[in-house]
Amino acid sequence: MAASAIPFPATQKRFPLWWILAAVLLAAITVVVHSHAVSRHGADAEAIRKCLDNNGPHQTWRSFDGDTFYRVCRLEDERWGLQAITKEAGEWHEKTAFIHGDGSWKALLEYLHRLGTRFTGGLP
Repeated sequence: MAASAIPFPATQKRFPLWWILAAVLLAAITVVVHSHAVSRHGADAEAIRKCLDNNGPHQTWRSFDGDTFYRVCRLEDERWGLQAITKEAGEWHEKTAFIHGDGSWKALLEYLHRLGTRFTGGLP
């Protein structure tokens, strides 16, 4: 009699709970917006705000001095934009929001590497 193989149930990888909570916290921060971004960068700034509100940031970067955070989002037209925010009196404030260069991932990464490093975790 041939031995039959007993199939093992497929194992499903689970995300650690802390990772899910961190993602929710990053997506749920409230940012006070100011007129600079729209007056300087127009519809691009508004599209970046909408993207971040709807999807949360794709990545977050922190400036070398630690005062500014850059939230990155991929827009519907496939370009990449960023929103620069700082914390003032316990609230997050937008410094600006724009698309760098041609809006490509490569152009954005080259720009961000000059400003800071990738940040993981919840915003302080």
